[in-house]
Amino acid sequence: MAKIKLVRLGPNKWQLTEGWQSPFMFIPSGFITDGASVPRILWAFASPSGDLFEAAVIHDYMYKNAIKTKAEADHLFKRVAKHYGANRLRRNLAYVFIKLFGKGLY
Repeated sequence: MAKIKLVRLGPNKWQLTEGWQSPFMFIPSGFITDGASVPRILWAFASPSGDLFEAAVIHDYMYKNAIKTKAEADHLFKRVAKHYGANRLRRNLAYVFIKLFGKGLY
């Protein structure tokens, strides 16, 4: 499985330095993400660069490019988070917050 290659641009901002082929989709080089968009007060529970990170990168890419529907992007987030090892509680809570508060180009 290809590892995501990034450069950190700020406290919660990263840019892909190479294209990344995950098992779910391809994200091109140069894409900028904020990781998991988690309020700072909750970083101990779900850090922007923790076990939800790969799912957040794919989700951000889908939202920023209106790929598929919002519901499909949100559902894929949960599948990707499971694939990359996020525990059930964290991925389900993140999924609920994304469904309720996530905004993209939809």
